[in-house]
Amino acid sequence: MKVNWRILKLKLVDARLYFVSLIVGLLTGLVAVPYHFLLQLFYNYRKDFFESSPPWYLHVVAFFTLWAVLIFVSRLVKRWPFIGGGGISQTRGAINGRIVYKHSLRQLLAKFVGGVLTLSSGLSMGREGPSVQMGSYIGDLVSKWGHILSGERKQLLAAGAGAGLAAAFAAPLAATTLVIESIERFDAPKTAITTILAGVVAGAIANMIFPINPYHEIQAVAPDLTFSLQIKLFLLFAVVVSIFGKFYSLLMLYVKRIYPAIKQPEYIKLLGLLVMAYIISLTLTDLTGGGEQFLMEQALGGTQSILWITGMMLLHVVFTVYSFSSGLPGGSFIPTLVTGGLLGKICALLLVQHGVIAPENISYVMLIGMAAFLVAVVRTPITAIILITEITGHFEVFYPSIVVGGLTYYFTELLEIKPFNVMFYEEMIKKPLFQEEKRLQLDVEVMAGSYFDGKAIDTLHLPNNCLIINIHRDRKNFPPTGQTILPGDQLTLEIDAQDIEKLYEPLVSMANIY
Repeated sequence: MKVNWRILKLKLVDARLYFVSLIVGLLTGLVAVPYHFLLQLFYNYRKDFFESSPPWYLHVVAFFTLWAVLIFVSRLVKRWPFIGGGGISQTRGAINGRIVYKHSLRQLLAKFVGGVLTLSSGLSMGREGPSVQMGSYIGDLVSKWGHILSGERKQLLAAGAGAGLAAAFAAPLAATTLVIESIERFDAPKTAITTILAGVVAGAIANMIFPINPYHEIQAVAPDLTFSLQIKLFLLFAVVVSIFGKFYSLLMLYVKRIYPAIKQPEYIKLLGLLVMAYIISLTLTDLTGGGEQFLMEQALGGTQSILWITGMMLLHVVFTVYSFSSGLPGGSFIPTLVTGGLLGKICALLLVQHGVIAPENISYVMLIGMAAFLVAVVRTPITAIILITEITGHFEVFYPSIVVGGLTYYFTELLEIKPFNVMFYEEMIKKPLFQEEKRLQLDVEVMAGSYFDGKAIDTLHLPNNCLIINIHRDRKNFPPTGQTILPGDQLTLEIDAQDIEKLYEPLVSMANIY
């Protein structure tokens, strides 16, 4: 009976956690949605400026102002290194214990300001990565303010991360699958529940501020083809996407490695990047700031010139790679969708030229290309398929995206393409800041019926150099020696820093049930 009362108490604690996750979603929405709004507002200002043909001296003022802005952001990143880049890798590091958020509120503000200024300068980055990381900062803050147990903290970090993506795209279901596939990389039921609850709230706020979803205007008319011809085209398309995904990934990795090695002051490197952004803004503003507006224009009609679309896609790829390699705050998700959509349009135009499909089917192929290319470079097939279906509302592309996405996943495995988030994470932990760490701590919550439940500490056989150093139970800390683990215990494990990525999932699995 005592154990039953204990389990009932744990269920009440779980209910509190789920309620707190709603607060995380609300706060994340109140931060990430204004972030999206400001990005759109400054983009409109910038586009209006370039389209108004201002006198030359205003261009000089604007250029040097944007240069000063980028220098300011680079100094923010130097002051707070974890706010650089997209933020998904940093969020994963915070969840598995590799990174400790010591100044969450300050870093949240720095990420917000840095992200807005970076994208408003015209660099080709996305809003989703910063939104994810800002959500994780909010999850960390709420866990501290609400005195959430250390073993449950990662659930709120994951919930905040999912809410950030849900606010960026108004897609709570895709946000949940991204957390499971790419960030948490572990399907604990509590993580899934807290993430989807937070995502629904943040997504609702996004829908209130942005009631009109531009992706819904895209028409997805499926071509009238025989089943055998569809399969052949799907197979060919998956091969094309996989090969280009390999090129894109290698280029990104190469430039990310050579950019820091350029022996020039940071302000000079930023000057070169801004020159590229400014020239593109003078000719085609829609291709800057991630290129989402350019993608929408092409999906709704746009030009039918294959050579022109190909040139713009390659320009966008090079611009994106150099923008992201700068280490300034900004994600790679939206630029990846843009590249996949443009690649899909090129393939569709070739099929139209040969009479295989009709012009009204081009957008249909573009949406499949967006999902497939996301699979190729991020390796999150469930997220990619659900995201495209969720943001467009077109279930016509759901099954084709599954087929092409599945084939693309297989081909990318053959081509040994490293997922972006894995590649960025590995690059991050190679930095001296992480190499200096020798031992790390991991907090896990023991669930009833798990492997740890009922085990005596002295009888456990844990991996080499892995130790349980503390048991937190009923608001008290106990030394592990001689203790028997009970449901609800918060275990603090100490692990060699080099093993945290390999042991995180097995150790958390021992404390969870499915």
